[in-house]
Amino acid sequence: MSTPRVLAVIPARYGSTRFPGKPLAEINGLPLILHVYRRAARIRGIDELIVATDDRRVRAVVEGDGGTAVLTARSHPTGTSRVAEVAAKHRYGVVVNIQGDEPLLPVRCVERLIAVMRSDPAIVMGTLASPESNRHEFMRSDVVKVVCDHDGNAVYFSRSPVPYSAKGFLRHIGVYAYRRFFLLKYGSLRRGPLERYETLEQLRAIENGFKIRVVSCRATSIGVDLPSDVKRVEKRLRSR
Repeated sequence: MSTPRVLAVIPARYGSTRFPGKPLAEINGLPLILHVYRRAARIRGIDELIVATDDRRVRAVVEGDGGTAVLTARSHPTGTSRVAEVAAKHRYGVVVNIQGDEPLLPVRCVERLIAVMRSDPAIVMGTLASPESNRHEFMRSDVVKVVCDHDGNAVYFSRSPVPYSAKGFLRHIGVYAYRRFFLLKYGSLRRGPLERYETLEQLRAIENGFKIRVVSCRATSIGVDLPSDVKRVEKRLRSR
């Protein structure tokens, strides 16, 4: 069996509700989207890297830096559907969804995820998680926790502190890999109550009976969800 080729897509929505213009927000003098793109370009095992955006300004910034960007529909409800629009136009066996707000993207962890997807064709969807023991992080609702079974597949994702009284937990890292056929099917799957309660789109797969393989690796990352996160990321980048 031939090794599947890999497409990586970075969805970058300019019209973010909580942080309008986020892809172009400057972090240490460089637009956020370029921090993410440059880190993603270092990932070994990717055959093509594309930014999928709803705004010509974002496309221009990426192309001006030598990268590849395409305009996608403004109406996409999620980053996953934006990635799927791009994947539908390219014939790759595996598609990696790299969040456009992860300037500290854990490159080596993504490489491990790609290797797992390539090695086991039975896996239709995979993601990343990192062991964490900080009690404060455990209690935060914006830190997503994941519980796995003996085979390393996700049982549940939650914003609540799970498992109960955990001395340590798995902190979800929002990078996903899909078989292309499954990604194109994903948007037609029924949204269940768990996805709506938690506002976590990955629960759609579990609620519809599909498995998500969780690749555990040691990594720390700070996503940019709000303008206040910019200072935290700048501090982390300077410390590196």
